[in-house]
Amino acid sequence: MKTFKDLVFKKHKVCKGIQASLEIKPNVFISVVAGEGMYRSGKSGVRGAVNKVEDVSSFEVAIIDENLPDDEQEWDVQGWCSREDIDKLILTEINK
Repeated sequence: MKTFKDLVFKKHKVCKGIQASLEIKPNVFISVVAGEGMYRSGKSGVRGAVNKVEDVSSFEVAIIDENLPDDEQEWDVQGWCSREDIDKLILTEINK
């Protein structure tokens, strides 16, 4: 089963932060971000800049289902998610 540990974080493309994406079942992805202005917390405080995943205690997360037509896309975005919360989200999506 896929978990938080399977996420590979890279420098965020837009802000001072990090991002990772993982396909958790065919065409269903989890996007996990942390950085300046995002709903997360860690060593740099609440919503501060982030350089490495070890400095983050909670993340902003979205589930993206690309199986749906474009006009039906609804990103389920949640803030302040712990690593354990993310594992639960992944498991929930896998079991849908």
